[in-house]
Amino acid sequence: MLAFLFISLTFSLSITAKTTGCFDNKRFCFELTPSSSSLFLVSVQRNVELPVALTLYSSVLQDIPTGKGELKPKAHVNAFLDTNDQVPLGVVKKADAFWASMRVKWTVGRVDAIHDNAYTYLSPLQPAGEYRIVQGFNGNFSHSGASRYALDFAAPVGTPILAAREGVVIDTKDDGTKGGPTPKFAKHANYVVVLHSDGTTGEYYHLKYKGVVVTRGQTVKRGQLIGYTGNTGFSSLPHLHFGIYVAKFHGKYVSVPFSLKGSSTKATP
Repeated sequence: MLAFLFISLTFSLSITAKTTGCFDNKRFCFELTPSSSSLFLVSVQRNVELPVALTLYSSVLQDIPTGKGELKPKAHVNAFLDTNDQVPLGVVKKADAFWASMRVKWTVGRVDAIHDNAYTYLSPLQPAGEYRIVQGFNGNFSHSGASRYALDFAAPVGTPILAAREGVVIDTKDDGTKGGPTPKFAKHANYVVVLHSDGTTGEYYHLKYKGVVVTRGQTVKRGQLIGYTGNTGFSSLPHLHFGIYVAKFHGKYVSVPFSLKGSSTKATP
């Protein structure tokens, strides 16, 4: 049984000051600034120069006043952070109530990405065709819906993983030590995510513990070593999960079809 955990998690808030809260190793931070009428302006700003799509949820968030009537509640608000500008999201009456009620979900990458369908990807495991595809596009175990276009390559732990396309490393995780055949293991998956020039991301999942050899913000070339396969996360056999994705709000994403040089996108016997 195979599955993977996409990088769109909700993390615990780390409050660095009474009016500031940061997420994902300070990838982005929310700030509450006192404004007129005893209100706090809620804004968000990225601290890492890489794009991220986020959705903020709060039962106490309201629209920014326009002077044309009562404040209107906002169940959620979306923000696509592709510059370093501070983005206003709404207002709240009490800071403590906001921090107590707020949640945030995000996905790295660009929401305006348009995949270059003419691009042919390098197989991330070489030689191409040597590693069995145990689940291909539209795989009946977990490759459906938003993840329908993805490949699972069976490979011994420690097999070198190469970048299938040039880009910038937008996220990594390599501290997971556990793996297993149920969803409770999903949070332990290790991964590398690479942002491509067309705004899509290449996702490489289930790497071994300390099996990532690149860092966030690093530029990688096609064919460059980025890590080593493993069996972490929601997985019952050593393998690499690989797919191409477009970020969406609400912590969601959608996979896109792609082609590999010298390799099929179907499961092999």
